[in-house]
Amino acid sequence: MVNTWILFIHQIAQDAPTLRVKVWRNLKKYGAVLFKNAVYVIPHTKQHEEMLQWLCKQIKDEGSDASLFITKSMNNAQDEEMIQCFHEVCNKEYRALIIACDDMAKKAEQMEETGNIADSAVSELKKGVNEILKNIEEIARTYFFHAPQKERLVKKTEFLEKKLADWQETSKREVSLMHKAYQRKDFYGKKWITRKDVFIDRMASVWLIRKFIDPKARFVFLSDDKIVKDAIPFDMYGSAFTHQGEDCTFETLIKAFGLKDPALQPIAEIVHDIDLEDDKYGRKEAEGIEHIIRELKQQQKDDKELIEKGSGIFDALYQYFRLFK
Repeated sequence: MVNTWILFIHQIAQDAPTLRVKVWRNLKKYGAVLFKNAVYVIPHTKQHEEMLQWLCKQIKDEGSDASLFITKSMNNAQDEEMIQCFHEVCNKEYRALIIACDDMAKKAEQMEETGNIADSAVSELKKGVNEILKNIEEIARTYFFHAPQKERLVKKTEFLEKKLADWQETSKREVSLMHKAYQRKDFYGKKWITRKDVFIDRMASVWLIRKFIDPKARFVFLSDDKIVKDAIPFDMYGSAFTHQGEDCTFETLIKAFGLKDPALQPIAEIVHDIDLEDDKYGRKEAEGIEHIIRELKQQQKDDKELIEKGSGIFDALYQYFRLFK
């Protein structure tokens, strides 16, 4: 089959480096590739033609020059030569993702060997897999032919997704075995410990503990996951009050203590979406709340002071959801 192509030729003035970068980024975004270091090529479609005509106009408007031509390959051999250029570019991107998958698989294997499947590491692995899947979609959107490396990459992502699913299922079984109803009266006036450098989940959990579980709670922030005697750990590996299944620590605490206040559910969904970055609930408030908390962290490095300032955010959210939802 002989294809129809758009050939794009441009010459950017020496004193226009910003334009040169802009043009390069646009061509990459469109899916055009450089053929024989002389001309950019892309399969002809009406949409591609319109996009490149517009790019030509932008280049000329800024004092440089560009032209595009629509042509057919002379024969199948020439077609294959041009398609091979697309393969080389695409496979290079896929190979980089394959290496990233291999690195994650190696880390997962080490975690299983040591038995140290920490919540934070699982979340990091899940985030990495989601990022790779997103990159695959982006590559596919601007790639127009079958890529030999894609199938290999997809198999590796499927392996990692299965690994995560297996861990999640194991976690659910462990939760069902250890599940019990905790009584708030048994946790009054306790010392609660968690990791230092708090963010959304631990910050929200401190607020929840103070307001609904232990109003006399004392909090200690540790530099590692070491369990302290006569203290209640939360959001720490090995603790009952940490990530369980798909739940973040805030959600685990709500379920563990049987908190039924309906205003807590939307707060839990916001905390979940920010902490796990999986957009499970699609809470529109999450992005704004995350920006506010990150700004607070920039201003306040002390965890106790950060908790005090951050608690006001959750007080406001709680009052809002009580009154208006």
